[in-house]
Amino acid sequence: MKAAVRARLIPVNPCEGVRLPPRRKRATAETVITRVELTGKLLPELPERYRALVLLAAYTGLRWGECVGLRWARVDLTAAELAVVETAVEVSGKISVKPYPKTEAGRRTVPIPPLLVAYLRRHREIVPPEPDDLVFPDTVGHPLRRSNFRRYVWVPARGRAGLPASLTFHALRHCYATWLISEGVTVNVVQVALGHERASTTLNRYTHRPKDYHDRLRAALTDPADDPTVRPPTKGRTSPLAEDERAITGKHDRPEQQT
Repeated sequence: MKAAVRARLIPVNPCEGVRLPPRRKRATAETVITRVELTGKLLPELPERYRALVLLAAYTGLRWGECVGLRWARVDLTAAELAVVETAVEVSGKISVKPYPKTEAGRRTVPIPPLLVAYLRRHREIVPPEPDDLVFPDTVGHPLRRSNFRRYVWVPARGRAGLPASLTFHALRHCYATWLISEGVTVNVVQVALGHERASTTLNRYTHRPKDYHDRLRAALTDPADDPTVRPPTKGRTSPLAEDERAITGKHDRPEQQT
């Protein structure tokens, strides 16, 4: 509009002084499942060749390209950690593994939980690699194609497991963030693990309300020393809460008048 005014196409800018509404929080349609649903329902329905791949996404929060671009040379099962320095990208139908093009935060080292270490050891037995081979190649040694994996592996396994169609492979990254924060890991630590530059991205887009949030809220305010059988104070006695209120407000009972 300013350009139109300068070009004398319109006399005034009709948008001048207009205030934009507050920016809405970006909605997410990602579905988050529990770890029990992952290990007890989804993993058993997957072909064994792909179980470690799915567990990797859920237990490290790696993106699809980071998962299928991962090489064994970047994985240290003894130290239980892996380095994210490359990613698989698809351009015009051709997939290649390239140095990580994102931000400095995207190139990172991620710890590997014990269960995933066991699955990766088993996977290495199923798909014997060369030292610099991809961890999850297709049957001819090339990076997995996402569309083929989704059509022939992910969707059928998800259906057999009885999980919702809204559960995508990328949702496993959301699961990872939600599980960690639910266990008390701070947002800035989760941010580093996910490779985000800003903690706000982690908090606003990658954390979801856990299914057992009611139980978690109760547990947060439950003291093992609390005894629900204790009777409330009898009439005439001052409760500790009332004493606290008096101390704060400065209000006290008036002394009884002498007669």
